[in-house]
Amino acid sequence: MKITTFTYSAALAILSAAATSLAFAHHGWGGQYDTSKEVEMTGVIKSVQWTNPHVTFKLLVDGGKPTEKLWTIESNSVSALNRMSIERSVMTVGTKVKVSGFGPVAGANFGLFMNHLLLPNGKEVVFLRGAAPRWSDEIIGNDDRLHGRVVENDINKRPSTIFSVWTTVYNDSNSHGMHIISGAASSSSSSSGMAAGAAMTPSYDATGAVIVCETIPPIQEMGSPYPIQLIDQMAKNKKIIIKVEKDDTVREVNVTNAPHKAVGSPSLAGYSTGVIDANKKKLTVTTSNLLSAPDTVYTETFELSDDRNRLNYTQQTSASSLVRGRYWQYQPGASIMPYGCTNAK
Repeated sequence: MKITTFTYSAALAILSAAATSLAFAHHGWGGQYDTSKEVEMTGVIKSVQWTNPHVTFKLLVDGGKPTEKLWTIESNSVSALNRMSIERSVMTVGTKVKVSGFGPVAGANFGLFMNHLLLPNGKEVVFLRGAAPRWSDEIIGNDDRLHGRVVENDINKRPSTIFSVWTTVYNDSNSHGMHIISGAASSSSSSSGMAAGAAMTPSYDATGAVIVCETIPPIQEMGSPYPIQLIDQMAKNKKIIIKVEKDDTVREVNVTNAPHKAVGSPSLAGYSTGVIDANKKKLTVTTSNLLSAPDTVYTETFELSDDRNRLNYTQQTSASSLVRGRYWQYQPGASIMPYGCTNAK
């Protein structure tokens, strides 16, 4: 079989668009792999790194022969695979498997971005979103959640306020990452601390464990392609909590009717105040005192859509007239999953 629902040229186009629209550091792979064709190989799994931002494992090809090579195989994030119902148990050290994916660009060293995995029992794991099976009719993996096809048809069962779990729709650039809504960037916009970050590769500590999480301002995580959750703690301590799955991020918003005024010394997260309407359908957050840009003020809005199926988001800084935005979708049964911010082998 071959991919029929997601062409290679489309894959490259979507990859390029995603890299552009996500104006924050994220682990990119477009420059490492040749997306014009797929490469197949068979080998034995030697080790597995089941961590965000991308699952990786080592595949020994032609073991014991003069042509023996140890390939580094990379694929989707753990967060995405969880939503595709693909579990770590599909990869067992010592198992002989067949893989297919985008091979390395010229000059790269034995790397492959895996789209398909064929297990010894004949079942195929489809890792690439939107792809048809390649070898088997027995499939593991479903991308309905990632593509926004899991919806609550009864509007009365959808959230009536902004306080819920909200999920990224991966095949929609208006949801997958931040995009420009209006305005023109000023010459000083680069001073806002929100400029595009470089593509990342995993970092390792002295023991060889992957350092999963980045140390970046939490407000930048609002551009990441991961679910978020808004939690109402106003009755408890006059706060609203914003959780972002990426990097296990937790933001605190102090609910007040007073004009925004930063408290304390500049910090990574800065200081946030919020105003929410009486129906809890719109929240406006003002943040300043960030360590990276202490004089810059960030204004964000979180607003429930009329059909209660989306959380619409905008963001603007005092350093620019540019307004960026995106949306998240409500999906029944969705949750914020642990990103894994402890080093893991």
